[in-house]
Amino acid sequence: MKKEFILFGASGDLARQKLYPALFHLFGMGESMRYVGFARSELTAVQFYDIVRASVLATDVEVSPAKLDAFVSAWTYVSGTYDASGIGQIAQVEGDADSIERFFYLSIPSGVGLIMSVVRGLKEHNLINARSAIVLEKPFGLDYASAKNINSFLLEHFTEEQIFRIDHYLAKDLVQDLLALRFANPIFEPVWNGKYIDRMTIEIKETEGIRNRGQYYDQSGAMRDMIQNHALQLLAFSVMNQPKNISAESIHREKIAVLEKIRLWDDGKNAISIGQYVGYRNEPYVAPLSQTETKASLTVCIDTPAWRTVPITITSGKKMDKKTTDITIYFKKRPHSMWDESGCSLDQNVIRVNVAPDNDIRLTLNSEFDLQKKCAFPTELRFGFRDNAFILNEPYENALRDLFAKDQSIFINSKEIALSWKFIDNVLERIALLRAEILETY
Repeated sequence: MKKEFILFGASGDLARQKLYPALFHLFGMGESMRYVGFARSELTAVQFYDIVRASVLATDVEVSPAKLDAFVSAWTYVSGTYDASGIGQIAQVEGDADSIERFFYLSIPSGVGLIMSVVRGLKEHNLINARSAIVLEKPFGLDYASAKNINSFLLEHFTEEQIFRIDHYLAKDLVQDLLALRFANPIFEPVWNGKYIDRMTIEIKETEGIRNRGQYYDQSGAMRDMIQNHALQLLAFSVMNQPKNISAESIHREKIAVLEKIRLWDDGKNAISIGQYVGYRNEPYVAPLSQTETKASLTVCIDTPAWRTVPITITSGKKMDKKTTDITIYFKKRPHSMWDESGCSLDQNVIRVNVAPDNDIRLTLNSEFDLQKKCAFPTELRFGFRDNAFILNEPYENALRDLFAKDQSIFINSKEIALSWKFIDNVLERIALLRAEILETY
């Protein structure tokens, strides 16, 4: 069966920085197909080929020239508007063969109107068939109502199994390794609950500001931009029960069970804080008196017997002290130990999963005994995945590989999105009247 990858937004930053290198690596491993790049930019074929070539070489300068030439020549570029008129040019290139397995990747602004326009164009020109798949980047709406609207529309043209909502955080190797750590090791599973865990933190920190995204970001903020999707997905992976098997259906079922039970800690008292970095209001396209948060922190719990006693603090922000994504689990101290009488206080055991940039797992144990002080001191054991770089893949490479295999495991389904938006809508409603009062500057 013929395969075809149609990339909308082919001249954009995401395509240049992530998609072309990832597609090339998969091409080099035998995942070849016909590629069509579609964008509004008026480019000649040579100009477009130069973009693809430069994108690949920016991440890997030692590529085989012959292999790169073969990859570049597999592309066709089409310039047009994101509507039936423009998309009709793809139909002219490809015809309407119903036997083609098409992957439509929408690397474009994810507004409801634009998505609808593209899908209607595809439908009008008979480019969608039972073997098609469509990929959408976040944000999946700006609230529950808009997300529901997008999903309802998509389901008029695709089945749920054909819709791939990508969250590149879930495609990071360390997120998948977290599942292996939890469920492939019997020493961890019995203690991964509120009986033994004291608290948990999930941090997604960025050192950059919003760059040139003011038009989008000022309508979104940290809650919608990062907490609703990336952070809540990391939370679900961190506390969900063991899936029945590794199928997408089983994994989604356990994540949904978590998102159905998420609650603000202590009825919301002091559970929410928001901040805005100095100079944000001077960014392009940002309102002069904007109260949009560029940092948000929520303390939540999962209202189940295993987790309701564990506060989980989720933080995400721009222009923070360092760029890092961490999941940290703090285990309870023993109430008494054999060293109490000697005045020795044992540290907490801690597991820290650094999703990026270090790509490592660190375990703090009280395993170093001082004979003179008669006390045990903490030692940090580290497994660094970056030390074994051959086992690390770029997130978009992982996501595209699963897309081509029609594996939904690391993608997000519609119910997860709906539950996440319901929770975040509730949080935003709580702070709406207090925003000016509680917004801190940092």
